[in-house]
Amino acid sequence: MDLSAEQARKIALISQGMASSISNKPNSNAFKRTLDSLGVIQIDAVNAVARSHLLVLRSRLGGTHEHLEKLLRQQTYKNHEIAEYWGHEASFLPTSDWPLYKWRMRRAAKGEIWKGIRNFANEKPGYIKQILNELTKRGPSKASDFERGGPKSSWWGWSDSKLALEWLFWIGDITVANRVNFTRYYDLPQNIFPEKICTSEPEESTAHKTLILNAARYLGVATADDIVDYHRLPKKLAKLRLQELEEDRQLSKVAIEGWDEDAYILTKLDNAEHPTRTSLLSPFDPIVWFRPRAKRLFNFEYKLEIYRPKSKRLFGYYVMPFLYDNMLRARLDIKANRSINTLEILGSFSEPKLMNKLAVHALWQELKILADACGLASISVRHNGDLAPALHKLAQSK
Repeated sequence: MDLSAEQARKIALISQGMASSISNKPNSNAFKRTLDSLGVIQIDAVNAVARSHLLVLRSRLGGTHEHLEKLLRQQTYKNHEIAEYWGHEASFLPTSDWPLYKWRMRRAAKGEIWKGIRNFANEKPGYIKQILNELTKRGPSKASDFERGGPKSSWWGWSDSKLALEWLFWIGDITVANRVNFTRYYDLPQNIFPEKICTSEPEESTAHKTLILNAARYLGVATADDIVDYHRLPKKLAKLRLQELEEDRQLSKVAIEGWDEDAYILTKLDNAEHPTRTSLLSPFDPIVWFRPRAKRLFNFEYKLEIYRPKSKRLFGYYVMPFLYDNMLRARLDIKANRSINTLEILGSFSEPKLMNKLAVHALWQELKILADACGLASISVRHNGDLAPALHKLAQSK
């Protein structure tokens, strides 16, 4: 089977939940359907516009960030149907999938983890055991509850208690029970999750195959590297599992117009036609988080510039791709300036030959929707980028 580039884009977007209906106030059922189409939602601390997970949810569900946060908290910290763990990066994921990452927990316990945390665990096992014992007695606690002063570690300036808790989280001995102002409160998994979740121990190869099939469903059509990256699987082993799934006819290979390698597609993929969403995307949205895939699907060169010095940034600090009519047609550097109740457009840049008058008006409507979602009263447009004059004119004529 061969697919055109346009067909591949549609399949990818539909699979990512970008064709579902939106609402001013989405309910918990819509929320669950969205998580089912994504599998993991990356957590990131940067709050230039809103937390990334809220931007990802808004792109698929609509509604305000405040309402989406309430839905997320209900499902995660009250109903415990969503858990936190290292899925793609730090991620929200279905609690039912938590056992699928126990292979990662086992590997972390053997030292396959960030060097600073591994070294700390090797140097202070007694302290880590003490922290776990204290947490067992206390119940939900944050890192600062265990701090007794003293110097910070040389690794990101983290305290010993934070390093100990991070180690215990990586190896699955603790989980996140709550967040207050984005600060994690930890507890034992057996105090949070059903017994069958805590006791389930899938074999590594079985878990990898399940995660691969899940990633293929979330992505719709994807290369081996796309699939491996989705859950950050060990590349060599994952590609062996991919080959086995193809031999078992659970995955099929397909040639895509313009791609230099074959892609995988689920054998039973629902390839129905649906209109897809117009949206400004988080830099950490699964549609764009793997940059080679964004280039293949949309011919969109995209680099995160948050950690670059300001003088070396090409487009800005928090640059959001603009999705319209199945293509990424522009990128905007955006800031929610809450001190002046304004969504600031610091830069607005079109992709070559992809923005026309209709697209510009669609972008302006999306900016107004985003401002409303952020609870901001106005939009300002800085004269930076080729789209700035048209957007500034629309801002002045509101």
